[in-house]
Amino acid sequence: MGFIAEINVAHDELVLVPTIERHPNVMIRYEYEVETDDAVTYFVSVFTDEYGRLETSMEADPTVSNPIRVATFDNRVIYRVQLETERELVPERCAKRGLFVFTITSGSGGWNARVHFPDREALMEFREYCREQDIAFRVDQLYESSASDDGTYFLTEQQHEILSLAYYAGYYDIPREATQDDLAEQLDITDSAVSQRLRRAVAELIGATLDDDRTPDESSPSND
Repeated sequence: MGFIAEINVAHDELVLVPTIERHPNVMIRYEYEVETDDAVTYFVSVFTDEYGRLETSMEADPTVSNPIRVATFDNRVIYRVQLETERELVPERCAKRGLFVFTITSGSGGWNARVHFPDREALMEFREYCREQDIAFRVDQLYESSASDDGTYFLTEQQHEILSLAYYAGYYDIPREATQDDLAEQLDITDSAVSQRLRRAVAELIGATLDDDRTPDESSPSND
């Protein structure tokens, strides 16, 4: 059964962190990695309309080498980079304990990850690894999981994309740093489409958060 943790890890020598620090308003999402005899290759998605500046930063980033744009879509670009740091984003020894990563996205000067841990020992193993590597480690949320996934939420890729972009662009900041028009321009969709996607994604989160087990009498206001 285990539990799910929302964690943040940060260190200047973690993969692409120098680039993340130079572009705090750009969202980078880890996709997967491939290991060969002589190299580890990461594939990441980047959500921005300033690819030129970002690629310049990636070229100068000491944690990676040979950044290559492998696919371009309307709302994102996928890059392939070769790892040039010994600090692992997903430590192998932790993965062997059953750790499962749902998502890893850039944020807070490092990486935010939503991770399933089979037991508390696996979480302690991850934290110990971070201490050994001088990686800043923070648990932002911790909640139980279950075989039926009750109490957790699942967003579609499209919903996760719009919420992540809105959050890191400052749409939910006070005062607001980005508008729906800004998000629409980055995603190359209409303002109306942005509004609909945001409402559906937020409704999914609210529905998962509120207690759905209340009876009609409990959820309806009294006439007394």
